[in-house]
Amino acid sequence: MSTEKTLILVKPDGVRRGLVGEVISRVETKGYSIEALRLLNADRALLERHYAEHIGKPFYEPLVEFMMSGPIVAMLLQVIVLSKVFVP
Repeated sequence: MSTEKTLILVKPDGVRRGLVGEVISRVETKGYSIEALRLLNADRALLERHYAEHIGKPFYEPLVEFMMSGPIVAMLLQVIVLSKVFVP
């Protein structure tokens, strides 16, 4: 038995559309627990670190601009994994 963690971001359009509660409901229904939740306005420096692997790609600048267009919700989720099945 082990635990796994993952990051979920509700992007600015999802926050504007009022979908944060729906996202939380869905992840909790799937068995994830919320370890941390934060509403923030991401600045360029944070987004450059988060999306560093995409620097230089055609979608990079529009993505960063979009992510700075409004608040985002960042959630750190945790789930207990009972077993992993290896399928070759």
